[in-house]
Amino acid sequence: MSDLAIKVLHWQTSGDVGVSSATMASIALGLKRNIYGSRFDAPSDASDLRRCMLLVEEIPEIREHFDKISVVCKQFAPIIKEWDSLIEMLKAEISTGNGSAPKTYKRMKDLLGHSGGVRFVFGN
Repeated sequence: MSDLAIKVLHWQTSGDVGVSSATMASIALGLKRNIYGSRFDAPSDASDLRRCMLLVEEIPEIREHFDKISVVCKQFAPIIKEWDSLIEMLKAEISTGNGSAPKTYKRMKDLLGHSGGVRFVFGN
């Protein structure tokens, strides 16, 4: 088993896992199916993006697979392309402690070609 696979297994059992973060991990491992659910998908809101951010922080070598993630899951391409600025925006909004990330959510919807209102993502 590869070092990356061991890290992903550990992350799965101890991390905050969702479909989009598992999509990143699954594609990085070269899997044809998502290890968490039945489909590959990009983050749909800031909470999903946060889980992806936490995965990349815990397993930085996932970044080495960003190109592959963008190809296998085309919905992820605009998120990957703007990764650093989105994560910076998300961290700034998380640091306010108000439980929402409306700027990040709007930017994600713009990138993904969707419209939507402010979505509260971190709950109290």
